[in-house]
Amino acid sequence: MSQFVDLARSLLTLEINTVLKSGMSAEKMPLAGDALIDIAQDYFVFLCEQSNVFGNRRTGLLADWAVPLSEGFDWGRAPFAPPAGAKDGARYLADFLLHDLPGNDPARGTTVQVFDNLREVASWLRQMQAVVLDAAQEPDAGPEVVQAASRIDRDSPPILSRIQRNSDQVMDILKRRGLTALALQRGMDEDSRRMADLKTADIVIVRKAWDMGTETVVMQSTIQIDGDVVTRVLKGRDTATNGVIIGVHRDAVDTSFRYWSFMVDALGRFAGKAVNALVGDTG
Repeated sequence: MSQFVDLARSLLTLEINTVLKSGMSAEKMPLAGDALIDIAQDYFVFLCEQSNVFGNRRTGLLADWAVPLSEGFDWGRAPFAPPAGAKDGARYLADFLLHDLPGNDPARGTTVQVFDNLREVASWLRQMQAVVLDAAQEPDAGPEVVQAASRIDRDSPPILSRIQRNSDQVMDILKRRGLTALALQRGMDEDSRRMADLKTADIVIVRKAWDMGTETVVMQSTIQIDGDVVTRVLKGRDTATNGVIIGVHRDAVDTSFRYWSFMVDALGRFAGKAVNALVGDTG
């Protein structure tokens, strides 16, 4: 019954996203365990790429110019070794950038702690990017700060927020299902990777995180059960030159809406029959 309720709640809102992706494998979502490994690895690679602006991945050291800026706020944890004179060494993950992909290294599976680290680094990067962009506007900004600001990916903040949010959700799922000791690895037995303890609502969350990855959402439409419709377009994508993307999104909305309407109608009829059966109404 609880899974039926979860399904009904998930149908209250229809969300359609159009994303830009550099390459597509066109594969279906694998087993839940493999999907979580894919998600963790995708997030890890993205965070490493964004971190290169502020330090050296090979040495794991934060750039000298970036140290005072990082020390000026308390959000998240930096993926670098604690610099000399750091106020709080616990705010730094010294070996984050030096690891192999989570789930590939036999000594480092995909765990609750891995997702916690991903969330913390994403939080630090969001704040560090904002601080550097502000500092670069100051009249006395140094050349290193100005250069770093020019290298920051302007499309990354929403993706970093997505990593934070999804990592929180994955951790919550694993904790609620008593899987805090689980360390997922490539090549584990199928039963372990299937993660039979997960519920339908959990799989829905994992699937969306796996589908979205770290791609840039250029258009999004949401339709509420009460008829409210909101469409968002990434700035710069609302021009005539993006007509193909807009057309693709429009077609996706039409197709999704028809399927969603069918599902809502079918669920309503099923719920009505279930209620009639409970109260003994066979008319």
